[in-house]
Amino acid sequence: MVSHSRALRPHLLILGLVALAVVGWRYSPTELLAVVQQAERHWPLVVLVLTGLYLVRPFFLWPLSVFSVFIGYLFGFPAGLPIVLFGTLLTCFPPFLVATHINDSTDTFERLATTGATVVDATGELRGMIAARLSPTPSDAVSYGAGITGVSSRAFAVGTLVGELPWAVFYLLLGESFRTFSMDTISKVDIRLLAVAVVVAGLLLSCPLYEFVSDRAGTSDEP
Repeated sequence: MVSHSRALRPHLLILGLVALAVVGWRYSPTELLAVVQQAERHWPLVVLVLTGLYLVRPFFLWPLSVFSVFIGYLFGFPAGLPIVLFGTLLTCFPPFLVATHINDSTDTFERLATTGATVVDATGELRGMIAARLSPTPSDAVSYGAGITGVSSRAFAVGTLVGELPWAVFYLLLGESFRTFSMDTISKVDIRLLAVAVVVAGLLLSCPLYEFVSDRAGTSDEP
């Protein structure tokens, strides 16, 4: 009975996450951020409320970019960069920990975890995390995937900070342009920055993935 209840727990957790995602789809975070903006002169309170919103954000599937743009609007660049990077790391850890817990508690994702772990071994944990964060893949999908495939907490944290840096700069400058509405600030929001990030992500993975595919092909050809 106890083992049956333990096996059922991860599935109930997944259903709970789906329910929260439905709520998040119904209610936009911009409504809450508008309330935060009214207290913008009280910076400690703003940071405290933003910390709470960052913690619950992944469970409602609210876009991370909205928060980065909002902080750019309030604090600008580069003052808002430490806040965005801290908030990004903070908000990415809950789904990572949930996925790690689910992976340890059930065999439902065993095949996915095994395949993902093989790819991680081929690319390297840190390199794979940086490439995944640099790519335009949704941040929560990367966090859940990292937890399922057994990426270490250290590689997850460092890879997230490094890989999310160009995206943080981009969204901060975008938010600052809304605040100042100057052509000089808008001109800093260069889409080429993101294009370079995507190319770098591809280059980081191209060589190890080529070797991985070649090794798998060679293994399958053996009699």
